[in-house]
Amino acid sequence: MTLRRTLPLALLATLTPLTARAQTAPTTPPLAPPVSTAAGTTGLTVRPGLEVFSQYALRFTNTDAGTLDTTHTFDVPRTHASLTADYEHARARVVLEAVRSASEGSLLGVAGDSFVLRLREAWGGWSSPRVEVRAGVVPTLALPEIESTWGLRAVAPTPLETARWMSPADLGLTARVALPHGLGAVALGAYNGEGYAQREFNRSLSGEALVVLRPFAGTALEPLTALASYTLGTAGAGDVRSDRFTGALLWRGARIRGGASVTRAWGIDDRGDQTGWLVEGFVAAEPVASLLVGARVFRWQRDDSVDTDRVTTVLATAGWRVVRPWEVFAAVSRAIPGARAVQALPGSDHWELRLVSRVVF
Repeated sequence: MTLRRTLPLALLATLTPLTARAQTAPTTPPLAPPVSTAAGTTGLTVRPGLEVFSQYALRFTNTDAGTLDTTHTFDVPRTHASLTADYEHARARVVLEAVRSASEGSLLGVAGDSFVLRLREAWGGWSSPRVEVRAGVVPTLALPEIESTWGLRAVAPTPLETARWMSPADLGLTARVALPHGLGAVALGAYNGEGYAQREFNRSLSGEALVVLRPFAGTALEPLTALASYTLGTAGAGDVRSDRFTGALLWRGARIRGGASVTRAWGIDDRGDQTGWLVEGFVAAEPVASLLVGARVFRWQRDDSVDTDRVTTVLATAGWRVVRPWEVFAAVSRAIPGARAVQALPGSDHWELRLVSRVVF
């Protein structure tokens, strides 16, 4: 049996209770206290949640004919309904998300192209103040760390998710432990490797290791965080290589967040021999109460062997927290593809203006 097949199995064997409850936290706390059964006498708490993004987008796309194509679109890019339960050291969470029923490239799905519900998360586990183990449809490790630092998911997902180089959740098992004195955490994960939206296509599992370090915990530089992760994976029916390394330097302040990350990919789009990289920098801030601003730039090199197979994207946004659960944003972005990328990604050469609403309970 090869190292690629045996290492994920070895990760499974080592996933003893080694986690800390440091997984992605919602950027806005629940408005209501948890609902407790039997007037709070049983120790069981159940907390519902709801998150809805809606937007209007105006896009100007440069076409092959040299003309400008203008489109107007109303959309609901994200709707999540969640339920989280805790009882002593046991914890479980279910998240449902609304998605279009037709797959990409299709015009018809269920009842035309209606929204349908699917599982985004569905896991149970064991937790303590420093340790957590989860099993089921679980959040992956590296991508949620970067996304929670960005904190403006309503405006844009992380580039790693946009590029489909990483999935925010997968079927598998994760374990995480906090380091002493708030110095960070280490974690391991074992997954099917196809993401939460697909079943397993091959006989190999994927493994992920993550280290998060806060070397200046307890000082004024406590928000400074270093992150490194490696995913040893396979994808598709061909069982092709799908490895990822990500390194990031983040600042997780109360009013200012930001960072830079770089990801190296081995195996892209079911081609195990294709390599690429993605680098990004971002900042998000609340300079005064309720004013939210952010900016992000990233370069996505889809194929190292072809210099023009790349996309550079710049985004800027400003928003206002109307009340605690409701935020509105205006965002502008520019995507500039290379000659090879624009052929592979029709419509990728564009400007886009958007008005976005986010409501979370």
